[in-house]
Amino acid sequence: MGFDFSNARKNIISFEKIWEDADFFEVKICVESEHAFVWQNCYLCDRLIDDLSRIIVDFCAGKSETGYFESGSKTGNYTPAFSFRLTHDGRGHVTIETDIEIEDVDDRSHRCTCNVYTEIGLLEQFGARILGLKSGELGTIVNLSGM
Repeated sequence: MGFDFSNARKNIISFEKIWEDADFFEVKICVESEHAFVWQNCYLCDRLIDDLSRIIVDFCAGKSETGYFESGSKTGNYTPAFSFRLTHDGRGHVTIETDIEIEDVDDRSHRCTCNVYTEIGLLEQFGARILGLKSGELGTIVNLSGM
């Protein structure tokens, strides 16, 4: 499936900083695609934000054909985790396969995996802006929207 510009307004990823202490912070991650709307709260630290930003920026700069980020273990007795897998079509269109945990069962088996479509320039800007979560106040929102 290719990039569908007619549904670009439905391709949104946002991170909102909702809690923090000295070592880490909590973000609410929302993903909206043509077929799904899902959110989860996830704990991150500066290193994970740096890793996510670097993976996105390197992907956009052509340093890799695909990029993959996983915030933590998706199984076991851990806090919720999410992942992004980045691919492109060679013409500036990017597919972000998002995998978001749904916290409604103890065994962590419920997940929503869906694609968000965007353009390389928007993704590159998002990759740079996401670093703002580290120093941003509570309520700081960084988002990627397809248009």
